Amino acid sequence: MAAQTAILRFLYLGGVLTTGLMAPNLLRLFGPHDRSQTRRKELYRRIALARARLRQRGLLQEFETEKSKRFALTPAGERVIEKILLREYHIPEQVHWDGKWRMLIFDVYEKRRRIREVLRRLLSGAGFLRLQDSVWIYPYPCDEFVSLIRAHLSSGVGELRSLVVEALEADRPLREHFNLEFG
Repeated sequence: MAAQTAILRFLYLGGVLTTGLMAPNLLRLFGPHDRSQTRRKELYRRIALARARLRQRGLLQEFETEKSKRFALTPAGERVIEKILLREYHIPEQVHWDGKWRMLIFDVYEKRRRIREVLRRLLSGAGFLRLQDSVWIYPYPCDEFVSLIRAHLSSGVGELRSLVVEALEADRPLREHFNLEFG
């Protein structure tokens, strides 16, 4: 199952890949490895088996071009990997609230619409509350989470900005939503 997840992650981030590109780059996802021919053959066998299982499950599609085989995630494959990622992206809840709000604002170009939708799902799944389409809020420190999201979505500071807000007008509904004490 780890090999299947690695393939799903790889395709999710890279889109459509050829056989020649897929196997060598996948090696890094499996950690340090012995480059002996026997071990390499075993690893390629595991990758091929994982690809076959993903195709059987309807998560991966394969098609041929003039020069090579290509693989891409199906819509079902995208949903599966996004569920896996949602479980991984979480923010540890704090015992005490420091009275500051963490606000994320983003501006993702229309040509990256899919990234924008994934970002919204990740923020919602991590517990952020949507204030406006591209403005989300959370009461606890989340710098590490924001860094992971930027890396995962290949977004820079220009697309996703993080602010720490000390005072927010009319925040009573937000405090109630996050079960925060009133001061």
